[in-house]
Amino acid sequence: MGKGLNVCAVLVVGMAGLLAGCSAGGFQGPENNTGGGTAPNAVLKRVGGTASKGIIQNGNVEIYALASNGAVGARLGGTVTNGFGQYTTSVNITGAALFTVSGGSYLDEATGQPQTIPATAPLRAATTTVAGTMQVAITPLTELAVRAAGTPLIATRIDSANKLISKLFKVDILTTQPIAATASDFAEVGTGQEQKDYALALAAFSQMVRDYYGGNLDACLAAYGADLAGDSTLSPDLGQRFQSSLSAYLASPQNQTGVTDAAATNLANAGGGTMTLHLATAGTLAPGSSIYGITVRLAFPPGASVKVTDFAYRQTDALAVVASGVFPSDLYTMGVFQPASQTAPATLTVSIPQATGSPTGEFLTVVCDLPVGVSYLPSDFGVLWFKAVDKYGAEIAGLRVEIGQ
Repeated sequence: MGKGLNVCAVLVVGMAGLLAGCSAGGFQGPENNTGGGTAPNAVLKRVGGTASKGIIQNGNVEIYALASNGAVGARLGGTVTNGFGQYTTSVNITGAALFTVSGGSYLDEATGQPQTIPATAPLRAATTTVAGTMQVAITPLTELAVRAAGTPLIATRIDSANKLISKLFKVDILTTQPIAATASDFAEVGTGQEQKDYALALAAFSQMVRDYYGGNLDACLAAYGADLAGDSTLSPDLGQRFQSSLSAYLASPQNQTGVTDAAATNLANAGGGTMTLHLATAGTLAPGSSIYGITVRLAFPPGASVKVTDFAYRQTDALAVVASGVFPSDLYTMGVFQPASQTAPATLTVSIPQATGSPTGEFLTVVCDLPVGVSYLPSDFGVLWFKAVDKYGAEIAGLRVEIGQ
């Protein structure tokens, strides 16, 4: 999917979130900040987001400063989530911060039963900086990132852990705001695929807590936190446990999202690693000739995939398929990922037009998602079809595509 479309999608989702917050009473200004006094002339920053394990209503959100040595410092403020799990407040944040949520009520996705977040075991999210306006989700995945960061809770650990958990579960765990796992929320105009994936990942954790951990979320998170200690992927056992739980939830009568196949999400390889491919043209261009457009189709090895933003049209994520090298990175890329069938491998087809010509060389970067416990070499990916054209749209002969890592 092209970069221009992604910008529009972000704007639509952002406006939808703001309007939802206003209409539901979720926009709470400084007058709703229940403590954590502000210094005179301090610059307040608007922070908000969604608290979910499903959607947590009337949850108590607290925000604390984090010292440079990782110690939890002063309480900066707090607020309460609305009926959509949303919270908004203004606080004076100058650096790293810890967000917590407890109390309230939510419907457990796997059982459909109302539950609460104990005050003794709140869900947490840690950030290294807060912009003037920022959305921070608070979920079991952000709690897992806090645990993976360990102690002391310093900036480098926080960033690394947030990136790791985001990579493993295929969503930006902080800035993506999960929705309720319901048919109406999944069908809402402006709801992004990443929001749906986030909601389904949380539902899979709910199913896993029920099936494997006797209903104890803390035990589940402790197991996953220990599994990730010093590693960048889940072990095959826990990776498969997540996948089994996702499949069980999608097949259960509790699932009301309309999604019944993990292949219709980006979670099929959750817990696994990633592999970055670099594609380059090689061969000899005629004197005075340049490349003005390229279309290439790759064959993927078993289980490998690319992040998709629209499963109706199989459009790839602009952050996973990016023009690079001799092709400027801001070029519009049109990528379509086709899953494997019983008779054919999965394929990725990408077209890149550009206004000015380029020489031969690297033209595309592809970030592939791999199954848990699986690794591949560039030679495991094949070029099924390739075409390069000049400024008149005529095919340029004598070129080939090479795949590197």
